[in-house]
Amino acid sequence: MSEQGTPLLAVVLRTLAAVAGVAAANAGRRVAVAAAGYLVVAGLFVASLCFLTLAGYRAIALALGDVYAALIVGCAYLGVGLLVALFLAIRRR
Repeated sequence: MSEQGTPLLAVVLRTLAAVAGVAAANAGRRVAVAAAGYLVVAGLFVASLCFLTLAGYRAIALALGDVYAALIVGCAYLGVGLLVALFLAIRRR
């Protein structure tokens, strides 16, 4: 008996390739939507950090003066940065 048309294995492979392509496209879309959401959240966190820093700076400046306010806020950011660097260094081990 001679076969007519495409072999069954070729049809199955094409179907699997099509399903894999659709799954990859859906996964890519989900990743893009999640990344966009995280970028929005990160932007809102940065904006809130700026406003909180400004409010804290102005409150300290009213209480102690501009020089002390700049030193306190700068040292606070330096301390947080050093703690994050330490945490990342410990976590790498």
